[in-house]
Amino acid sequence: MYAGGVLKQIDGLTYDKLTYFVRSGYVLPRKAKKGNLYYNDFSEEDIALIGRAWKLISGHNMRARAAFARANEHGKAPQLSLDLKEKTTNLD
Repeated sequence: MYAGGVLKQIDGLTYDKLTYFVRSGYVLPRKAKKGNLYYNDFSEEDIALIGRAWKLISGHNMRARAAFARANEHGKAPQLSLDLKEKTTNLD
């Protein structure tokens, strides 16, 4: 999704702020070529990360670096560990 679509999905986010997030390396969208120009193509994960960080920035007056660090932590799905080995117990 291009920048215009991201701005429509995240209330209050401006094009300047989105550009700042990309240039600062907080989000790394894929580059898509259209004609002679290259555009940022944001994935759904990028949009979700920007949305979480923007809530922290705009709602809690948090700096971008801290907001993206926290948004990255909270955005990761918890890892499940399944032990598929059969456990035996001695009932003697």
